[in-house]
Amino acid sequence: MSDLATPTKKREFSLIELLMILMLVGIIFTLIIPIREDRRNHERVREAIQDIQKIAKANIAFKNDPENGYYAFDLGQLNIDDQLQMNYFNYTLNDTTVVAVSNENYSVEGAEFFYYLPAGPWMVKDNEHSREVIDPNWLP
Repeated sequence: MSDLATPTKKREFSLIELLMILMLVGIIFTLIIPIREDRRNHERVREAIQDIQKIAKANIAFKNDPENGYYAFDLGQLNIDDQLQMNYFNYTLNDTTVVAVSNENYSVEGAEFFYYLPAGPWMVKDNEHSREVIDPNWLP
């Protein structure tokens, strides 16, 4: 009967067990954070692709207008600034290419990809800086 009356001591975590749990949590976070960053970059590039497609359509409409007759050389000529999101990329336009350059809001500033007018192809700039954050498989 005296065995039932004695309180039992709860087992506590040892320091090694606590360090193992912290190590496992750290490993999980080191795996999740790059995947999350990659997914976020993919969404940002998808947004830029939509903007470039709007620019390309507006440029073709500009060229087909009988009063113009030429491709636009400036985004201001297209009058579509209110339609573009331009959160993570800045765009430049010349007669054959739309260039998207990542700005300070993107994870890495200065990464570039191109769209050749009027119907492609899409290309990532051939440098390490651009290829490390923009996967060419993300482009249409």
